[in-house]
Amino acid sequence: MPVVWKQQLATGNDLIDLDHKYLIALFNSVELALSKPENLKFLPIFFRQLVDYTREHFEREEKIQLKIRYPYYADHKIEHQNIVDHLETIYSKIHEVVGVGDAMASPDEIHAKLDAEIISLAREWVIEHLVKTDSKMAQFLRKYPEDLS
Repeated sequence: MPVVWKQQLATGNDLIDLDHKYLIALFNSVELALSKPENLKFLPIFFRQLVDYTREHFEREEKIQLKIRYPYYADHKIEHQNIVDHLETIYSKIHEVVGVGDAMASPDEIHAKLDAEIISLAREWVIEHLVKTDSKMAQFLRKYPEDLS
């Protein structure tokens, strides 16, 4: 089931919110790749994009946090690193499981090994991080212009 952007996820910073919307779209692409056997070949590509853009987003978000002297910056940065590490681990597993060309695993095998990890990622990243952690940051961001970068 795709993740949908809701206004409750807004942080009050245009750059961060645009990043979050794009990250949700990337995550939905990953789910789309898992949804049909003929799409599985795209899973490593979509997931790599998700990992790379997440890393870029976290760097941008952390720069903004430093500008506003966000008091929970250190904890937030650690959480970011944990999420990136988790994404990299899943990406490695995707590469192992999906394979390439003739060595590609069956769709059932791929789903059995990856679905739970991807769903767990959605909960951890979208629900825990965007809703809880970034909403705490939003309280501080709202004191600044929405276009602060």
